[in-house]
Amino acid sequence: MDYSYYQNENGKFTAKKLPSTKASSVKIKDDTDITGLKYALQDENPKNVSQFKALHEEEFSSHYDYEPEVDSFKDMVMANKNKVLGEDLWIKLYWHELSIFINDIEDLELDEEPHSVSDDFAKHLLDVKVVEEMQELDYKDWESYLSSMKLPDIKVIAKQAGLKVSKNKAELIHELILLEEQSNGTLQKPKLIKALPLMLEKIENIQQVYINEIEKGLKEFEYPEKYKAAVWVYAADFNEGDISALAKEKLSEYNHILEGDEQVLASNKAASNIIHNSDLGQPINNEESWIDAKTKHTLKPSIKIAFQYTNHNKEPSNRELRLDAIMFDNGLTYFYGFCYKANASRTFRTDRIEKDIAIIETGELISVQQLVNKQIEGLNQHNNPATPSLTQSTIKKAAPKTVKKESLLNSTKQKPTNNQITKKPSTISIVIGWFLGLSAIGGVISNFENKEFLAGVVSFFAIGFLIPPLLNKINSTNKKTAEEKGKSHSDLTQKSANIFGFILIIISAVIGS
Repeated sequence: MDYSYYQNENGKFTAKKLPSTKASSVKIKDDTDITGLKYALQDENPKNVSQFKALHEEEFSSHYDYEPEVDSFKDMVMANKNKVLGEDLWIKLYWHELSIFINDIEDLELDEEPHSVSDDFAKHLLDVKVVEEMQELDYKDWESYLSSMKLPDIKVIAKQAGLKVSKNKAELIHELILLEEQSNGTLQKPKLIKALPLMLEKIENIQQVYINEIEKGLKEFEYPEKYKAAVWVYAADFNEGDISALAKEKLSEYNHILEGDEQVLASNKAASNIIHNSDLGQPINNEESWIDAKTKHTLKPSIKIAFQYTNHNKEPSNRELRLDAIMFDNGLTYFYGFCYKANASRTFRTDRIEKDIAIIETGELISVQQLVNKQIEGLNQHNNPATPSLTQSTIKKAAPKTVKKESLLNSTKQKPTNNQITKKPSTISIVIGWFLGLSAIGGVISNFENKEFLAGVVSFFAIGFLIPPLLNKINSTNKKTAEEKGKSHSDLTQKSANIFGFILIIISAVIGS
């Protein structure tokens, strides 16, 4: 393939879809999702064709990675681009009638039975000599013709012929046919035609033209072989009968690609639930074919992390990753998982991760080496409690890092964890609270004893029904604020709530007294 197609005027490589066909009567369009290639180019920024080729082959390593769209046989016939039908325009003009007349225009089979058709349809097909008209009709021909009619119409014909119409449809048809055989001309003769072998030959020729036009389109550009295989898979799957069979014949030329991709796919499925223990020396298959030689430790469950990453071109970027596995190869450690920025699976070398890693769920900051050790130890204990944790020599040691208090990424906010200890109220606040509360209650009782019922009701209402909901509302708001803005802001809001609560109780106590 000529990879210069992906270069712009400045020579920079860009992500774009393969070109659609133009000259072919069958349109082939590339509808592949190129988001992964786009982000890969941003990350790696290839400087030459060789680097881009390696990147492109990594993104599109299988025919499953391509999503072409191919015009169907019917699309080609209806468009009749480049007058591909020649003199056989009747195939386009009477497509729906032909689908009924020969059952399936894409799965041809010569039908010896005559059919009753419209005069226009019969005349056109008789003119091109692909059908013949039935001159003499036997019992079966008449029965087939009359059976296609509705009972009220048959009763009209029977009544005109002098027959009793109080019979069922089959009986009326039988008597009408007998009457026609006895007295020729009783029934109006229908236009019955049957297909000739020439009709099937002409349609088969157009079917082959469809296949030839796909081949022609694939020669308009130097398409990758895996893309061509995907095109024939599409043509075979989205057409039927003879068309599908012809497409499968062409697809057989790409069996080496299909078989290779199927083997990789089967290998990945078989290994999807296997976790490797490096102490036992048992290798594991991988989701990506290019890391077959690497040792991979699958995390269950995955964790979401955020970090700053620098690619081989020294270009930094902020990343959020669903960490699915940790891999080791030639003394290097890799993180593998779904990258939310690239919207695709990615592999990151841990020695290119700057600063610390943020655990998104908890906001915790942790060094690369601490995260690796913690996850591998957890896997070993889960799979074999009797097996000791992996030694430090097994893992590529990352440079020691100091955990910082500030967030790794500007977009990553620290959130309070469930491990934070709730502060207990001080002794003074408890004493003041009880004193004010009892004062308020005493005031209420005093109001009622002095027959100051209105003041008593107001005090009782304030203590029992007004203050608790207000405090509850404040505490609820405080809890939400704590989750959003952190512990320090939460403490400030809690103090404000306590002060406000004391003021309300004092007011109640004054009213009550």
